[in-house]
Amino acid sequence: MALDTITGELSRFRFLVLAAATLVRPANFDTTALTLPELTTSDMPAQVATVSTPTPKMYGTPAAGTAVTWAKPKPGEASWTATLSGNVQPTDTERANMETLRAALGKYIWMEQQLGTDTTQEGGCALVTSRGKPIPADATVTFSIGLTGYGPNFLDTSAIA
Repeated sequence: MALDTITGELSRFRFLVLAAATLVRPANFDTTALTLPELTTSDMPAQVATVSTPTPKMYGTPAAGTAVTWAKPKPGEASWTATLSGNVQPTDTERANMETLRAALGKYIWMEQQLGTDTTQEGGCALVTSRGKPIPADATVTFSIGLTGYGPNFLDTSAIA
């Protein structure tokens, strides 16, 4: 059986502006979170830095250029970011939600993203670190938001609620 191509048009991005950073999902998130349903792209990469202690070489052994020492990296500190972009939202409610997120520059938010077919939501606490609103002369006005994660990127936020 062939796998179907997954598209993101039914994905959902929800957020809540916070008074302070937290590692716990806000109890009122499900009832007060704002939604941006019409993002054109969103990405939430997480990465792990590597730590490697090189093997010191002793003078004369091995002779210069005759051997390569391969690192054996160990996982270090992890971090994550998120980027969102989309057309300026088409309805008054969605546009107000977009402007609320744009106004949160320098503030913490709790955010969750859910692919349309998934039952779990990925996300966590993040700092809004950038925003943009390119205004082309002859095309659709778009917006973009950059986030830097605070603490873990949860693959299933219900597991920490």
